[in-house]
Amino acid sequence: MEQGHRRPKQTLKFAAQRLDNMTPELLAKSAWVSTGMALIFSLPPLGLFVGLYEAGAHIGVAAGIGFGIHFATLAFSRKIAAGLAKLFD
Repeated sequence: MEQGHRRPKQTLKFAAQRLDNMTPELLAKSAWVSTGMALIFSLPPLGLFVGLYEAGAHIGVAAGIGFGIHFATLAFSRKIAAGLAKLFD
C-alpha cells in the first residue's frame, strides 16, 4: 500500500427489521434454525471428545480434536444456517 493512501473504513450493516413487522412464523423459523445450529455445532464435537476419551486417548488430545471439529464447523456457519433456513421453509 502506498504512503498516504488509506482504505475507507468499512462499517457493519445490519438488516434491521422493526418489531411490529415480525410474524410468528418468522420467530418460529428462527428458533428452529438456531436450535438446529446449536445441535450441529455441539453434538458431533462432544461425541468425538467422549468417544476418544473413553477409548483411552489422553484428555488433552480428545479435547483438542473436539474443539478443532467445533471451530471447523463454525467456519461454515453461514452455509449451515442458509441450508437450515431452506429446510424449514
